[in-house]
Amino acid sequence: MRIMNQLDSSFDASGTLKMSNLLYYNPLSSSDERKMAAALIAYQLDAVFVAGRGAVYEQGVDGSTAIAGMLEILVKGDKLVEDLAETADELYAFWNEDKQV
Repeated sequence: MRIMNQLDSSFDASGTLKMSNLLYYNPLSSSDERKMAAALIAYQLDAVFVAGRGAVYEQGVDGSTAIAGMLEILVKGDKLVEDLAETADELYAFWNEDKQV
């Protein structure tokens, strides 16, 4: 999320930040507008994870499922960056993980 200018530190260091504290989350926007902004973040994260970080989807997960999973967190202002990181870890097998896909 650093390359999208949403965070200035890693997921680990930013774990306790709420979604509502990130730049994309505008509390004055309608829920539909926030959902569109969150969807853009989810699509960007998916591209970064897959194309940029070499992640693959976990078994039974595809791009649509992964984006929907992240979107579910991103639209809820009280969810934490830590929740988003945990969800991403459930959806993607990252290159440094010792998991079977």
